[in-house]
Amino acid sequence: MKFPGLELFLDDVGLTDRRNVRRVVMQPRMHRSNPVLRREHPWEESHVAAYGGIHFDAHRQRFRMWYNAFGASYYDQQMLAYAESEDGIHWEKPLLTQRSYPGHDGRTNLLFGPECNVHGPGVIENPDQGDEERRWLLLFDSYDRFRPDAAAQGITGRWSYTASSADGLHWTPEMGVPAFAGKADSAQCVLWDPTIRRFRAYSRLTTTDALGQRIRTFRLLESKDFTRWEAPREIFRPDAQDGAPDTQLQQLAISYYDGIYVGFATLFRISQYVVDPAGRHIDEGAQIDHTELITSRDGVRFDRVAERQSFLEPAPSGFGATGYRLAPHVLVHGDEVRIYVSSNRSRTGRWKGLEIGLATLEKDRFVALQPERMREPALVELTPMVYDRLPQLNATIGKAGRVRAELADMNGIPLNGFTRDDAVALETDARNHPLRWQADGQDYDLARLSKKECQQPLRLRLWFEQSQIHALRQTEVT
Repeated sequence: MKFPGLELFLDDVGLTDRRNVRRVVMQPRMHRSNPVLRREHPWEESHVAAYGGIHFDAHRQRFRMWYNAFGASYYDQQMLAYAESEDGIHWEKPLLTQRSYPGHDGRTNLLFGPECNVHGPGVIENPDQGDEERRWLLLFDSYDRFRPDAAAQGITGRWSYTASSADGLHWTPEMGVPAFAGKADSAQCVLWDPTIRRFRAYSRLTTTDALGQRIRTFRLLESKDFTRWEAPREIFRPDAQDGAPDTQLQQLAISYYDGIYVGFATLFRISQYVVDPAGRHIDEGAQIDHTELITSRDGVRFDRVAERQSFLEPAPSGFGATGYRLAPHVLVHGDEVRIYVSSNRSRTGRWKGLEIGLATLEKDRFVALQPERMREPALVELTPMVYDRLPQLNATIGKAGRVRAELADMNGIPLNGFTRDDAVALETDARNHPLRWQADGQDYDLARLSKKECQQPLRLRLWFEQSQIHALRQTEVT
């Protein structure tokens, strides 16, 4: 087994041993200008939500945001809107001619809707860039009542639909193509997994438990072509430890992060359960969202990270007061992970007031492994693997801290010249520490290994004191 190229230490799958170690979830920084995208147009009267997608378009050298705009009527005026930016912080909403808005005489920045009512859109770049007419792909949820041909197509209730675009601005077909059934009233999280060469849609499903209470789960559907989708399978729901069924699942936002699935589970606690006289709507009180990290190696079985430590907590007041609903995917740009979020400024604005903000992490720093007892050294040993390229360490090192690397064979015996006593101690913060050793005043790395040793699985051990280990990434051996 070769080192896969990246280890984020989100779980213990890649570890065989850990001593005096605890895992800590890193906290993202909220941008001082939040919200970075605000409501301003009539078609944004209720909300602007980060449902949609934020991408850096290398062709245009611009950040592009597709977001969900909600007009005065929350249930009947849900649309896909568009903004652009040079830095991902200061956004412009270009006024275009694609879509009009009832009662507004002029251009809008709407790309889809309100005729078909677009809810929870998910926009991704097509991995097949040779298909120039389908460079951008869209998945969204809608009601049958907005589709005159629903009955003829055998559509009842809520369904999800797909559309495509050459430029991200002009989408076809105008009403979308039916994809799969079921109420999916959250952000549609759709991605491409290059290892299995399939699109994966993580879609919320509102269903009923055995005792008749409404609950929210998430399901996974797969497709080879973004048009024909296989049967769904349930992959995530709150459990007794969460406080289910009165703790409900708001959203899963999942990214395929260089071979590792990194996700966010947003949950809220209902404060009441009031059904209206018509039986159509259930009032569960204010939905105050709390976000945790989840991870998976296969995109099917997800585990909670760090014993369900919080990743994003509601702000005490102002933007973030209701917690955060996230864009479907993170955006990695330079040395930064950008997480676009939606929230309200007040907990009294029911069904109204979402705007879009920005939270950031340093690249690859979702969690930290650090000593449980700070006075004692900690140890992490990775699963035996073949290292044909050099891993670099992403670490935060304390004032009196250091990290040393060691290589051992399958029997656990340290290799000559690669013990922790031979290691060049890492004593400063960096995202790309090379792992090196020293003898006779000369530094060296894995390139010094014999050909036979390079072909054998090795145990990489990291001994660290008063430091935080975040990730290992490979670089090319020179």
